[in-house]
Amino acid sequence: MRINLTLIVAIGLIPIFFSCYGHSDESPQSKPNVILIYADDMGYGEIQALDPKQSKIPTPNLNTLVQQGMVFTDAHTTSSVCTPSRYSLLTGRYNWRMRLQRGVVQGGEEPLIAANRLTLPGLLKQQGYDTAIVGKWHLEYQYEFLSTFENSVLANGRLYSQVNGAPLGTKIIEGPTTRGFNSFYGFHHSRIMNSFVRNDEVTEQLELIDVLPALTDEVTDLIDQKAEQAKNGKPFFIYFAQSSPHTPIVPSKEWQGKTELGDYGDFVAQTDGTVGAVMDALEKNGLADNTIVIFSADNGTSKEADIEFLQSNGHYPSAGLRGAKSDLWEGGHRVPFIVRWPGAIPAGTVSDQLISLVDLLATFADYFSVDLPDNAAEDSISFLPALFEQSLDNPRNSIVHHSLLGRFSIRKGDWKLLLSPGSGGWSAPTDIRASAAGEPALQLYNLATDIGEKNNLQAEYPEKVEELTKLLEALVAEGRSTPGTKQENDVPVDIWKDFLNKADR
Repeated sequence: MRINLTLIVAIGLIPIFFSCYGHSDESPQSKPNVILIYADDMGYGEIQALDPKQSKIPTPNLNTLVQQGMVFTDAHTTSSVCTPSRYSLLTGRYNWRMRLQRGVVQGGEEPLIAANRLTLPGLLKQQGYDTAIVGKWHLEYQYEFLSTFENSVLANGRLYSQVNGAPLGTKIIEGPTTRGFNSFYGFHHSRIMNSFVRNDEVTEQLELIDVLPALTDEVTDLIDQKAEQAKNGKPFFIYFAQSSPHTPIVPSKEWQGKTELGDYGDFVAQTDGTVGAVMDALEKNGLADNTIVIFSADNGTSKEADIEFLQSNGHYPSAGLRGAKSDLWEGGHRVPFIVRWPGAIPAGTVSDQLISLVDLLATFADYFSVDLPDNAAEDSISFLPALFEQSLDNPRNSIVHHSLLGRFSIRKGDWKLLLSPGSGGWSAPTDIRASAAGEPALQLYNLATDIGEKNNLQAEYPEKVEELTKLLEALVAEGRSTPGTKQENDVPVDIWKDFLNKADR
């Protein structure tokens, strides 16, 4: 069995946490509800309260969340693009251990999450939670089409049409309701975002501009519907996987013109508005104090936001970090992470503890005193005590990053090694251009003195390069980065991918 290294801490703290509410852990409301709001393509600097001097988009609701909760300043997704970061969030396992080694999925294939793998919603369901996903899945499921429509929708077995999408009545095979969720209302990914699924069937065709409002209404309706049962011993978990501010950038009519930064600025403002709607629903139903609200994002801001335009107008979506969505640099994967739980998590606090969103599964398992099996959450490390300003006996001190192209980076303490000559993604210089310009094949930075990743120290510290390379190789070979029995990766893992440096690949 896998050893739960913070189990003793969790057991000791649980009575204290519940005493903050004025009721014991035997009362009907003892288990808090959980809402995880997961923005799509939203950098650290998009929230005014996190970078007040360089953030020009109004985010009053997220600012309030910051004031009422705890901000983690060193939180990371495992990948700088959508699909892989979502895989890790839900499984507690590094994304590059499964079959998808580069890019994102398009839908219509076998699910990326194995049917027998423990997921975050699966864990919460075991603890008596009603679990729901509202929004974007992007982890593959298959379609059972009406026979008369099949040939006009499929291209090489994959859906591709944002205009036509999947027809009403199309069945979803092995979707979210087979991976730990009791219910699903949403879509697979942005290219077929208009095809809305209810549980296991396409039930609606929406205009793209109506998608975010529909998702927000669904979340607030779920809170209304589940309020009474939540007060009587049946808590809920809602994973609000937002469609924004990812493309298509389509702010609703009432949000258009709300900012001075065009449609993108308006869409970020609307994203903030959805957070306000969720908080209002909790308050209205008397659930605000017994609900953990987490806000984060799947990766940094996309270049589709026109980052140069935003910066020319004083708005820095990556908060001065180098890079953006797709990249190995910090702007690709260092994301906002805010947790609010009144009376338990101190308001207005900040933690500089290094965490990854892959850590959520172990953190909740720790809270519930669940000893995870060896074949679950292989890369998830609990940060439970940090939420309550306690020191961690087993803090995360290393983390692996992964880019759009499948390039690797590993960090230990303040030292970060990139196994690529360029960004590893879309930002300049790309790996091909950096290699052609004679840049070193590796990058080494000390984030304590160079958070902007400008001074490559790989030539000066060869021993540090060797140390970090060996650590990465060991983490890959062990099939896990936590204590426990060695596990197998789903496919062979190439950490170097030197062919990506060549223009004729």
